Amino acid sequence: MLIQLKIENIALIEIIEINFEKGLNIITGDSGSGKSLILDSLNVLFGGTNIPLKHLIRPGKDHCMIEAIFSSSSQINNWLISNGFEGTSSELIIRRKSFRKNNKILSKYNVNNLSINKQLLEKLGRFLIDFAGQSDTYIFDTLDKRRTIIDDLASQGLRNTNAKIKNIWEESEVLKLLMKKKIESNNKQQENNFVFKQMLKSLEEAKLNSCEEISELELLENKLVNNLEINNSIQSSLENLNNFSHDKPSVASLINQSIKTLNKTADFDSEIQKFREKLLNIQSNVEELIFALNSYLQDIENYESNLPEIQKRLFFLKNLERTFSLDLPKLIEKRDQLKMYFQQNDKDNETSQIKSQIKKLQSNLNFLFITQSTERKRIAKQLQNSVLSILRNLGLKNANFSIQFSECKPSSDGIDNINFLFSANPDQKLAPLSNVISSGEMSRFLLAIKSSISRKPNTFFLDEIDSGLSGKSLFSLVELIKEISKNQQVLCITHQPFLAAGGLAHFKVNKKVINGVTYTSIAKLTTKKQRKHELVELIGGGFGAANDYASKLLDRAAA
Repeated sequence: MLIQLKIENIALIEIIEINFEKGLNIITGDSGSGKSLILDSLNVLFGGTNIPLKHLIRPGKDHCMIEAIFSSSSQINNWLISNGFEGTSSELIIRRKSFRKNNKILSKYNVNNLSINKQLLEKLGRFLIDFAGQSDTYIFDTLDKRRTIIDDLASQGLRNTNAKIKNIWEESEVLKLLMKKKIESNNKQQENNFVFKQMLKSLEEAKLNSCEEISELELLENKLVNNLEINNSIQSSLENLNNFSHDKPSVASLINQSIKTLNKTADFDSEIQKFREKLLNIQSNVEELIFALNSYLQDIENYESNLPEIQKRLFFLKNLERTFSLDLPKLIEKRDQLKMYFQQNDKDNETSQIKSQIKKLQSNLNFLFITQSTERKRIAKQLQNSVLSILRNLGLKNANFSIQFSECKPSSDGIDNINFLFSANPDQKLAPLSNVISSGEMSRFLLAIKSSISRKPNTFFLDEIDSGLSGKSLFSLVELIKEISKNQQVLCITHQPFLAAGGLAHFKVNKKVINGVTYTSIAKLTTKKQRKHELVELIGGGFGAANDYASKLLDRAAA
């Protein structure tokens, strides 16, 4: 509950301090005295915008401060711990300080003297305090708020489903963005890689296998170009080596004659036998040489017809070197690099994998969307019935309230478009709240729906919720507020003496103008006389009947 509220230099308020109590706290005062500034200050404390920033700091001042002290709870402590704060204190001191600097207004937020950002403080505020006023009809005009009302009533199962949907949705969106970037990158790379692909195609078609191919082909070309001269030299060599003509002795015939001659005397001397062995080895080597020369001679005769192909290949390879300004070894290296590059950058396959992942996530989402929507509809039906029951008790017997679902474009919040529709009379069609509801009906509707929400903060601030009501409707509303105040702290701004008399604590807001400067103050009415006087003011005057009525209201409330 809200224990204490301090406000300094906020709009009309110079400085006030209010110590609230459990149960029903009544705030009264003349119209324009600044009652709603108290509610607006609490709204602003938790990051709200009820007071425009340019009007936040009191004229003539350079700073303002709002400080609220709440009693803590295990739920609040757990929230604080989960968000990086100490959660062992029995009280929660929340402070906002705003100051002017360089024609701007800057604000700092603190929880128990520790800095906290505005977004986190807004979330914390939902655990601590809730507001209801006639202008709140616009709250229900936003899909997010209507969805939040349903989801706040959710079981742990639905909360888990909501969390899964958000996580999977975020993962899916990241993958979709990644796929889009991959496709864009791939398209751009395809353009940039056109030259490389053409180069790879040329190099692969060239069938480059050896870094020495050009040198080898040049040697072969040189041999074939000089084939006749080579042939003649070999023929001449063969004649010298292997000619058995008596006119022109050859090396082979001379060696053969020498061996025969040595054979005649080999048996007489072992040294001659050694000489003969050496000649036999020389004869064998000469025969091998003659065989090799004959084989080579046959080969070059066969190569002669390949010369045009060799010269064509040689020209092609040298032209390839000139085209890419790289020698043959570098061309082979470049070809292998390009092969590896295109294998490692298979974008189509990578994009296909991402698409498969997205499809799988979407399938999971579709199942979770149905689960989420089914549970939301169940909760909405319970809320709808609860609100209708309370509206009946508040005198709106012919009113109808319906929570209707339709499917919308999927998002991280699901597929549910939720509408709150209302009609006050049986012949009136259901329509959005702001289109058909009167101020008196809105007051009762707000109280009905707020009191039907099970997960309520401990403090409930009602701003003239009874406006436009009288008779049985007012009586029913007051009784409901009293019932709520048994379990919650209720702060209620009112002009109704009937409601004001039922408060356990009563505060009076006053406004004074001193030397052209407006001052708003608040005082707690502690005696029966003070409260009676205020009720008489609310009734409309100090005549006898008003005094008697005020006394009866107080006596009845005390009974």
